[in-house]
Amino acid sequence: MFYEINLLISPALGEDDAISSVEKLRGDLQIHGKIDGETKPERIKLAYPISDQNDAWLYYFNLHIEDEEIDKKEVLDAVEKTLKESGNVLRSLFIKKETKSKKEKKKRVPKSLESTTKKKEDIEKIDEKLEEMLGE
Repeated sequence: MFYEINLLISPALGEDDAISSVEKLRGDLQIHGKIDGETKPERIKLAYPISDQNDAWLYYFNLHIEDEEIDKKEVLDAVEKTLKESGNVLRSLFIKKETKSKKEKKKRVPKSLESTTKKKEDIEKIDEKLEEMLGE
């Protein structure tokens, strides 16, 4: 299981400051789990003002929590506390994602193949009935 964490970072920071702030956050959050999938912060226009700001730096990454014995709520609370303490994060969003193992993934069979196998079965049944009727 992993969490996608989306952050809106204060636009008061320049691009270099936003990148260094993100790197510091990543370092602080790595104690809670493995972080991957990070991107470079991107400046976006907000749909509505947040804390009197009309734009922000958007940044997102994945936080993998491997240990099943760890209380997920405590980890997420600690992550949220770290984000609030940074002072540069306007908003954060945590999205829980499930990972499926290779065994759990269902193999997809195209409908065209399903119908072909059904047609073959139907033809075989018809052949059997014809043989019975003709007495062969």
